[in-house]
Amino acid sequence: MTQGNKAQGKLSGKTMIVVGGARGIGSAIVEVLAKEGVHVYIFDTDRTPNAINHYQTQDVSGYQAARTLAADLVEQGLSVKAIAVDATSEAQVIEAVAGVVHESEHFYGLVNAIGSSHLINTVESSLSEFDAIVQTNLTAPYLTSREAARALIQRGKGGAILNISSIAAKVAFPGISSYCAAKAGLQGFSGALALELATHNIRVNCVCPGIVKTNMWKYLENRLIAPNESLDDLWARMEGLIPLGRTQIPENIARFCLAVLENEDITAQSLSVDGGMNLYG
Repeated sequence: MTQGNKAQGKLSGKTMIVVGGARGIGSAIVEVLAKEGVHVYIFDTDRTPNAINHYQTQDVSGYQAARTLAADLVEQGLSVKAIAVDATSEAQVIEAVAGVVHESEHFYGLVNAIGSSHLINTVESSLSEFDAIVQTNLTAPYLTSREAARALIQRGKGGAILNISSIAAKVAFPGISSYCAAKAGLQGFSGALALELATHNIRVNCVCPGIVKTNMWKYLENRLIAPNESLDDLWARMEGLIPLGRTQIPENIARFCLAVLENEDITAQSLSVDGGMNLYG
């Protein structure tokens, strides 16, 4: 880890973990935090317990991507380190969070940007498929939030936990019932945890992005496209669902997350960044 030399923000000098920070929204959050002077640890994994995810393989190369991202940001004078962690493993999460806390004098919390999706109708699905999506989207944030909260309580100086949920927590979509259930569960978990931790001055919030063109949506677009429909037509159809008429980008989500993390009066909230799409829920 190196000391960043860019513009210093309100969180400057603090240490935060970004779970699932190798790609997509997670990587944008890593970059935004690092440029604010935060010491960032990226938790990600090269291999998942199963292939029930939007990559359709166990070999997801997340840690490899995290190392590349960290190296690029360190070259810019920022403070970023990648750690190989399967966030669905309780033992790995306990060890990894303890390691970060041991290395840092100013541990402030974490952002859970981990997530995966699997498109299948409920009646055609298996329990193992449902469980796999819940493990990634709900169990992993539970484990990492719990360990971060324990460390922050012991430190006694407050902190923040931010969980990235989804528009799917507020608006139902066919074919991803397990994802909708897990993301809605994450929203409920975040609110309850916020109330539990408020007396310790530890804030917990949930951010629900709309349609963001990440690797997950590359997987979904191939399955949502209608016969004889072009990709451009598909995305025009998707944008037609959004009052502002445009999809979201990771950088805007990340900047919003920074604002939530910096504001000491925001807790127990589920905040949408979706161009107004949640109004259809």
